[in-house]
Amino acid sequence: MLTRVRIPPLIVVLFAIDLAIGLAYVLNYLAGRPYRPLSLLLDLNGECNLPSWYSSVQWFGVAALLGLFAHRNFDRSSPRSWLLIVMALVFLGFSFDEIVQIHEAVGKRTDALLPGGTRQDTVFSHTGIWMFVLGIPFVVFFVWLTLSTRIYFQRAPRALVKLLAGTGIFLAAAIGIEALSNLVTPGSGYDVLENFLEEGLEMVGSTIALWGSYEVLCKDGFSFGLDRAGTNSSALPHGERQPLGAASSPVSSAGLPGES
Repeated sequence: MLTRVRIPPLIVVLFAIDLAIGLAYVLNYLAGRPYRPLSLLLDLNGECNLPSWYSSVQWFGVAALLGLFAHRNFDRSSPRSWLLIVMALVFLGFSFDEIVQIHEAVGKRTDALLPGGTRQDTVFSHTGIWMFVLGIPFVVFFVWLTLSTRIYFQRAPRALVKLLAGTGIFLAAAIGIEALSNLVTPGSGYDVLENFLEEGLEMVGSTIALWGSYEVLCKDGFSFGLDRAGTNSSALPHGERQPLGAASSPVSSAGLPGES
Protein backbone atom coordinates (compact mmCIF):
# COMPACT_ATOMS: atom_id res chain seq x y z
CA MET A 1 0.00 0.00 0.00
CA LEU A 2 1.38 3.39 -1.04
CA THR A 3 2.06 5.89 1.72
CA ARG A 4 0.93 9.43 1.04
CA VAL A 5 3.84 11.86 1.22
CA ARG A 6 3.03 15.02 3.14
CA ILE A 7 4.95 17.98 1.79
CA PRO A 8 5.57 20.73 4.37
CA PRO A 9 3.82 24.01 3.45
CA LEU A 10 7.07 25.98 3.29
CA ILE A 11 8.56 23.43 0.89
CA VAL A 12 5.46 23.73 -1.31
CA VAL A 13 6.04 27.49 -1.37
CA LEU A 14 9.68 26.97 -2.37
CA PHE A 15 8.68 24.60 -5.18
CA ALA A 16 6.25 27.28 -6.39
CA ILE A 17 9.04 29.88 -6.30
CA ASP A 18 11.32 27.52 -8.26
CA LEU A 19 8.67 27.25 -10.96
CA ALA A 20 7.83 30.95 -10.92
CA ILE A 21 11.46 32.03 -11.40
CA GLY A 22 11.91 29.58 -14.27
CA LEU A 23 8.68 30.61 -16.01
CA ALA A 24 9.45 34.31 -15.54
CA TYR A 25 12.75 33.77 -17.37
CA VAL A 26 11.02 31.97 -20.26
CA LEU A 27 8.16 34.46 -20.53
CA ASN A 28 10.61 37.36 -20.56
CA TYR A 29 12.38 35.69 -23.50
CA LEU A 30 9.11 35.10 -25.35
CA ALA A 31 8.19 38.75 -24.81
CA GLY A 32 11.40 39.78 -26.55
CA ARG A 33 13.26 40.84 -23.40
CA PRO A 34 11.77 44.35 -23.58
CA TYR A 35 13.37 45.76 -20.43
CA ARG A 36 17.09 45.09 -20.02
CA PRO A 37 17.29 45.54 -16.20
CA LEU A 38 14.46 43.02 -15.79
CA SER A 39 16.16 40.60 -18.18
CA LEU A 40 19.37 40.81 -16.16
CA LEU A 41 17.43 40.32 -12.93
CA LEU A 42 15.69 37.16 -14.21
CA ASP A 43 18.56 35.68 -16.24
CA LEU A 44 18.94 32.06 -15.07
CA ASN A 45 22.45 32.04 -16.45
CA GLY A 46 23.39 35.37 -14.90
CA GLU A 47 25.37 36.34 -11.82
CA CYS A 48 24.36 38.34 -8.73
CA ASN A 49 20.68 38.41 -9.67
CA LEU A 50 17.40 36.96 -8.38
CA PRO A 51 17.94 33.28 -9.35
CA SER A 52 21.52 33.17 -8.04
CA TRP A 53 20.63 34.91 -4.77
CA TYR A 54 17.63 32.64 -4.27
CA SER A 55 19.68 29.48 -4.90
CA SER A 56 22.43 30.73 -2.62
CA VAL A 57 19.93 31.23 0.21
CA GLN A 58 18.52 27.73 -0.34
CA TRP A 59 21.92 26.08 -0.07
CA PHE A 60 22.83 28.25 2.91
CA GLY A 61 19.70 26.91 4.60
CA VAL A 62 20.82 23.34 3.93
CA ALA A 63 24.29 24.13 5.31
CA ALA A 64 22.85 25.79 8.41
CA LEU A 65 20.51 22.89 9.21
CA LEU A 66 23.22 20.28 8.68
CA GLY A 67 25.65 22.42 10.67
CA LEU A 68 23.24 22.35 13.59
CA PHE A 69 22.82 18.60 13.12
CA ALA A 70 26.61 18.21 13.16
CA HIS A 71 26.84 20.29 16.35
CA ARG A 72 24.25 18.10 18.09
CA ASN A 73 26.07 14.91 17.10
CA PHE A 74 29.67 16.07 17.37
CA ASP A 75 32.06 14.00 19.46
CA ARG A 76 35.71 15.06 19.67
CA SER A 77 36.75 11.46 20.31
CA SER A 78 35.06 10.27 17.10
CA PRO A 79 36.92 11.26 13.91
CA ARG A 80 33.87 10.28 11.88
CA SER A 81 31.74 12.96 13.52
CA TRP A 82 34.10 15.60 12.11
CA LEU A 83 32.86 14.57 8.68
CA LEU A 84 29.42 15.90 9.55
CA ILE A 85 31.02 19.34 9.74
CA VAL A 86 32.67 18.72 6.37
CA MET A 87 29.27 17.84 4.88
CA ALA A 88 27.77 21.10 6.14
CA LEU A 89 30.74 23.00 4.70
CA VAL A 90 30.20 21.31 1.34
CA PHE A 91 26.72 22.78 1.11
CA LEU A 92 28.02 26.12 2.32
CA GLY A 93 30.39 25.93 -0.63
CA PHE A 94 27.38 25.37 -2.91
CA SER A 95 25.88 28.57 -1.50
CA PHE A 96 29.05 30.58 -2.13
CA ASP A 97 29.41 29.14 -5.63
CA GLU A 98 25.99 30.49 -6.62
CA ILE A 99 27.29 34.01 -5.93
CA VAL A 100 31.00 33.97 -6.75
CA GLN A 101 30.93 31.29 -9.52
CA ILE A 102 33.79 29.20 -8.16
CA HIS A 103 33.35 26.38 -10.66
CA GLU A 104 33.43 28.82 -13.58
CA ALA A 105 36.71 30.28 -12.32
CA VAL A 106 38.13 26.76 -12.05
CA GLY A 107 36.83 26.03 -15.53
CA LYS A 108 38.73 28.98 -16.99
CA ARG A 109 41.96 27.85 -15.34
CA THR A 110 41.55 24.30 -16.64
CA ASP A 111 41.42 25.63 -20.19
CA ALA A 112 45.20 25.29 -20.02
CA LEU A 113 44.70 21.52 -20.28
CA LEU A 114 42.98 21.84 -23.66
CA PRO A 115 44.85 21.88 -27.00
CA GLY A 116 46.38 25.30 -27.45
CA GLY A 117 45.42 26.27 -23.90
CA THR A 118 42.00 27.56 -24.95
CA ARG A 119 38.44 26.22 -25.14
CA GLN A 120 37.78 27.96 -28.44
CA ASP A 121 37.28 25.64 -31.41
CA THR A 122 36.68 22.69 -29.06
CA VAL A 123 33.47 20.85 -28.23
CA PHE A 124 33.63 22.50 -24.78
CA SER A 125 33.70 26.06 -26.11
CA HIS A 126 31.10 27.32 -23.61
CA THR A 127 31.73 25.41 -20.37
CA GLY A 128 35.32 24.28 -20.61
CA ILE A 129 36.16 20.97 -18.93
CA TRP A 130 35.43 21.81 -15.31
CA MET A 131 32.87 19.00 -15.08
CA PHE A 132 35.65 16.45 -15.65
CA VAL A 133 38.38 18.14 -13.62
CA LEU A 134 36.18 19.22 -10.70
CA GLY A 135 32.68 17.78 -11.13
CA ILE A 136 33.32 14.04 -11.37
CA PRO A 137 35.99 13.97 -8.59
CA PHE A 138 33.55 15.88 -6.38
CA VAL A 139 30.81 13.30 -7.00
CA VAL A 140 33.21 10.54 -5.94
CA PHE A 141 34.18 12.51 -2.82
CA PHE A 142 30.55 13.18 -1.91
CA VAL A 143 29.63 9.50 -2.26
CA TRP A 144 32.51 8.61 0.09
CA LEU A 145 31.43 11.35 2.53
CA THR A 146 27.85 10.05 2.56
CA LEU A 147 28.91 6.46 3.14
CA SER A 148 31.24 7.55 5.92
CA THR A 149 28.52 9.46 7.79
CA ARG A 150 25.43 7.34 7.04
CA ILE A 151 25.39 5.91 10.59
CA TYR A 152 24.34 9.34 11.90
CA PHE A 153 21.28 9.37 9.65
CA GLN A 154 19.83 6.02 10.75
CA ARG A 155 17.07 7.83 12.63
CA ALA A 156 15.86 9.46 9.42
CA PRO A 157 16.52 7.22 6.41
CA ARG A 158 13.79 8.83 4.30
CA ALA A 159 15.09 12.28 5.09
CA LEU A 160 18.57 11.19 3.99
CA VAL A 161 17.07 9.92 0.73
CA LYS A 162 15.55 13.36 0.13
CA LEU A 163 18.85 15.07 0.92
CA LEU A 164 20.76 12.81 -1.45
CA ALA A 165 18.08 12.92 -4.16
CA GLY A 166 18.06 16.71 -4.10
CA THR A 167 21.84 16.88 -4.24
CA GLY A 168 21.87 14.29 -7.04
CA ILE A 169 19.36 16.27 -9.12
CA PHE A 170 21.41 19.40 -8.60
CA LEU A 171 24.67 17.74 -9.65
CA ALA A 172 23.07 16.01 -12.65
CA ALA A 173 21.82 19.38 -13.88
CA ALA A 174 25.04 21.26 -13.07
CA ILE A 175 27.34 18.67 -14.60
CA GLY A 176 25.22 16.85 -17.17
CA ILE A 177 22.68 19.31 -18.57
CA GLU A 178 25.13 22.21 -18.48
CA ALA A 179 27.36 20.24 -20.85
CA LEU A 180 24.57 20.52 -23.45
CA SER A 181 25.08 24.29 -23.54
CA ASN A 182 28.14 23.60 -25.68
CA LEU A 183 25.83 22.37 -28.44
CA VAL A 184 23.45 25.34 -28.68
CA THR A 185 23.78 28.89 -29.96
CA PRO A 186 23.91 31.47 -27.14
CA GLY A 187 20.71 33.51 -26.99
CA SER A 188 18.71 31.08 -29.09
CA GLY A 189 15.50 29.33 -28.07
CA TYR A 190 17.45 26.14 -27.47
CA ASP A 191 19.80 28.05 -25.20
CA VAL A 192 16.83 29.37 -23.20
CA LEU A 193 15.40 25.85 -22.94
CA GLU A 194 18.75 24.48 -21.77
CA ASN A 195 19.05 27.20 -19.13
CA PHE A 196 15.47 26.60 -17.99
CA LEU A 197 16.06 22.86 -17.57
CA GLU A 198 19.50 23.21 -15.98
CA GLU A 199 18.82 26.02 -13.54
CA GLY A 200 15.25 24.90 -12.89
CA LEU A 201 16.36 21.42 -11.88
CA GLU A 202 19.15 22.90 -9.77
CA MET A 203 16.59 24.97 -7.84
CA VAL A 204 14.24 22.00 -7.45
CA GLY A 205 17.16 19.86 -6.28
CA SER A 206 18.16 22.41 -3.65
CA THR A 207 14.56 22.62 -2.42
CA ILE A 208 14.40 18.84 -2.01
CA ALA A 209 17.77 18.86 -0.23
CA LEU A 210 16.49 21.59 2.11
CA TRP A 211 13.41 19.48 2.84
CA GLY A 212 15.59 16.48 3.63
CA SER A 213 18.00 18.41 5.86
CA TYR A 214 15.09 19.86 7.80
CA GLU A 215 13.63 16.41 8.42
CA VAL A 216 17.04 15.04 9.42
CA LEU A 217 17.21 17.65 12.17
CA CYS A 218 13.61 17.10 13.24
CA LYS A 219 14.12 13.34 13.56
CA ASP A 220 17.12 14.13 15.72
CA GLY A 221 14.71 15.62 18.25
CA PHE A 222 15.15 19.29 17.40
CA SER A 223 12.20 21.71 17.33
CA PHE A 224 12.13 25.02 15.50
CA GLY A 225 9.09 26.64 17.04
CA LEU A 226 7.47 27.75 20.26
CA ASP A 227 4.26 26.27 21.58
CA ARG A 228 1.20 28.39 22.22
CA ALA A 229 2.20 29.05 25.80
CA GLY A 230 5.39 30.64 24.53
CA THR A 231 7.74 27.91 25.72
CA ASN A 232 9.69 25.49 23.62
CA SER A 233 8.26 22.38 25.22
CA SER A 234 8.80 20.02 22.32
CA ALA A 235 12.56 20.42 22.00
CA LEU A 236 14.85 17.96 23.65
CA PRO A 237 17.75 19.25 25.74
CA HIS A 238 21.03 19.44 23.89
CA GLY A 239 22.66 16.06 23.60
CA GLU A 240 19.50 14.14 24.48
CA ARG A 241 18.15 11.80 21.79
CA GLN A 242 14.90 9.99 21.17
CA PRO A 243 15.12 6.20 20.88
CA LEU A 244 15.59 4.93 17.33
CA GLY A 245 12.30 4.64 15.54
CA ALA A 246 10.44 6.86 18.00
CA ALA A 247 8.02 9.33 16.51
CA SER A 248 8.72 13.02 16.71
CA SER A 249 6.29 15.86 16.22
CA PRO A 250 8.29 19.07 15.99
CA VAL A 251 6.39 22.32 15.87
CA SER A 252 7.48 24.97 13.44
CA SER A 253 6.48 28.55 13.25
CA ALA A 254 6.94 28.21 9.47
CA GLY A 255 4.35 25.44 9.28
CA LEU A 256 6.80 22.63 8.59
CA PRO A 257 5.81 19.25 10.03
CA GLY A 258 8.26 16.46 10.58
CA GLU A 259 8.95 13.70 8.08
CA SER A 260 5.93 11.60 7.12
